[in-house]
Amino acid sequence: MSEESPPEREKAPRIESLFKFTHGHRVRYDEVDAQGIVGNASWLNLLQLGRIEYLRYLGLMMEGGTRAPVQAVVRRTVIDYLAPARFDDPLAIRVRTAQMGNRSARIEYLVDNVETELRPVVAETVVVCVELATMRSFPWPEVWRERIREFEGDDLQVGQR
Repeated sequence: MSEESPPEREKAPRIESLFKFTHGHRVRYDEVDAQGIVGNASWLNLLQLGRIEYLRYLGLMMEGGTRAPVQAVVRRTVIDYLAPARFDDPLAIRVRTAQMGNRSARIEYLVDNVETELRPVVAETVVVCVELATMRSFPWPEVWRERIREFEGDDLQVGQR
């Protein structure tokens, strides 16, 4: 290998560059279990916290000062636990919409410990757009599509996988 060209892994963009939104959180006492680490169920709550803050940042939690007539409801969650997080650890919860279909979307997460630089969790959820009045799936309103497309840019996959 010549000195001119960096190794392939240095050329590839880091996965973190795909995430344009980060929510900071410090692990609270009630989020740790008897082992002194963030428990499995608490991670679901932390992912939800990140997702809600992401949607709030995009202006999708409240439309016109009132609750939106549709909501993103979790259909599936996959979590890979990679390292422990403990009480008072500062976390960076990165959130992005990776794919948006007609009625569902795939949201991805990276959670990093700011101090240790360990990555406790990598996760994804599939959310479905649900009309609150009927609790039935519903196509994403255009305002949701526009704001997510505008924010995520070319990194968003549109349509079904």
